[in-house]
Amino acid sequence: MLNAWHLPVAPFVKQSNDKLQIVLWLTGDALPQRVTLRAEHDNEEISIRMRPLRSAPKPGVTAWRGEIDLTNGQPRRRYSFKLLWDDRQIWFTPQGFSRFPPARLEQFAVDAPDSGPQWVADQVFYQIFIDRFARSLPRESSQDNLYYHHAAGQNIELRNWDDPVTAHAGGSTFYGGDLDGISEKLPYLKKLGVTALYLNPVFTAPSVHKYDTEDYRHVDPQFGGDGALLRLRENTHREGFRLLLDGVFNHSGDSHAWFDRHNRGTT
Repeated sequence: MLNAWHLPVAPFVKQSNDKLQIVLWLTGDALPQRVTLRAEHDNEEISIRMRPLRSAPKPGVTAWRGEIDLTNGQPRRRYSFKLLWDDRQIWFTPQGFSRFPPARLEQFAVDAPDSGPQWVADQVFYQIFIDRFARSLPRESSQDNLYYHHAAGQNIELRNWDDPVTAHAGGSTFYGGDLDGISEKLPYLKKLGVTALYLNPVFTAPSVHKYDTEDYRHVDPQFGGDGALLRLRENTHREGFRLLLDGVFNHSGDSHAWFDRHNRGTT
């Protein structure tokens, strides 16, 4: 059985001067005789020969490496792998193996050159799932309002902070963590050596995870509302923390006004 591993991140992708080194790991009994890297040059398909590495990254793993020239072409580098035998060929993409060449958007992609903000590399990040991190006291009454969660087909559930997590209700179960709770924990986070916070979505949404955004214009009242985010920003700035939000602006939930699956905007 043939297996392949690749993600568009280290150690499979590495920039070396003006070359982008792409590595594919393979295991199995019937390994390919050749591997080529299907890439693009100004939206035109090109084929790059990959060479097997002499040293195996792990026992039983064969690694193939190819290089994409970064001195020209578009910054978004799309690529996939073609594995060849004398009598057949298959393709490897993020979707797995296929007998057919992949469509453009079905391929791996990496932005290069892409140095990004210089300050990021020096940070110690702490990601926070807001509802389960820290619950502030006192609280606004609106933070614990019950409402009907259409996607779950039931009212949301409010749990005591020390109640055990169960599989019941899933995204409709709330423990009451909020943004002011994070503000209260900044001394603890600084003691850990944290320098930057990355928050899961904060905008109004019916689920506990808030990826199904209902209103991007306001912070969810359960997390303390707009004022709580402003307070957190002031506190993190004062304490020297960077603050990043998972905005998820590329999609919304079915209760967003633009979608309004449950006709809430017409009642």
